[in-house]
Amino acid sequence: MLRHFATGPVRWRDPIPCQTRTNWEFFGVFEGSCGLRFSGEERWVPHERMLWVFAPECSHGWSTIGGQPFQRATLHFSSVPDPLGEVVRNQGGWLGRALTEAEAHRVRTMAEELAPHFHTPTRVSSIHIQRALAELALLLLEGVAAAEALPTLTDLAALRIERALAWYAEHLARRPTVAEVADAIHVSPSHLRRLFVQHRHASPKAAFQRLRLERAMELMGSSTLRLEEVASCCGYTSASHLCREYKALQHFTPGTWRRRLVDRFLDAVPSAVQEQDCNVRPRLVTQAR
Repeated sequence: MLRHFATGPVRWRDPIPCQTRTNWEFFGVFEGSCGLRFSGEERWVPHERMLWVFAPECSHGWSTIGGQPFQRATLHFSSVPDPLGEVVRNQGGWLGRALTEAEAHRVRTMAEELAPHFHTPTRVSSIHIQRALAELALLLLEGVAAAEALPTLTDLAALRIERALAWYAEHLARRPTVAEVADAIHVSPSHLRRLFVQHRHASPKAAFQRLRLERAMELMGSSTLRLEEVASCCGYTSASHLCREYKALQHFTPGTWRRRLVDRFLDAVPSAVQEQDCNVRPRLVTQAR
């Protein structure tokens, strides 16, 4: 799910301090130069025509270089495709790639095309958003040896893994066991575990946990449900159970997520930010409060 979207020229009077984000951040620079660093002690490194992705736990900050505005797009997603997520975390929590002029133009055009789907979504907007996410992931993974080395799934293995995930998602509220999922798709629990470990580098339990958390984030970001209600819908025994699992994976609580991601969009643009197009979706924010 696309949680935050912004595109256009930006010039910061003061640098954006190094901090973690609540979602996966894609940041593309098309024209001009911006500075990036990963701690307050580092010097700003200028970059032109680049695309990055940062895991939620990766602290980083941005700065305008020489006081000149630059063109960029920022997209925050609640999750990314597994191959990209695995490669990013194996490489320290972030991945960057220099863009050719044609690639920079394509990413810029894609961001512009996404704007109406973020602001005034339709029934097909989610498909356009998922297509953009897939395109960004493929662009960042192009030429990355770690991505090319990932094992190729056979058709049967891929089918069984996808069927397991789909069946679990359909019965999420009652939190089925690995044995129940295996029985539903007609394989043994040990074989299902072997498939996930070999091709997803994670246990079925970990994959199902992420499905629950992603569904919880979707409900928290698009409804007024209380945490107890969200927990019940997503197969958690209680709100505290949801909070524990959420914090263990994201390193902050669901309450922090709602405050940092949703409530801040209701505030005025800070005075330190100039010429910045802060694109948010008020209707969604209103629902989420």
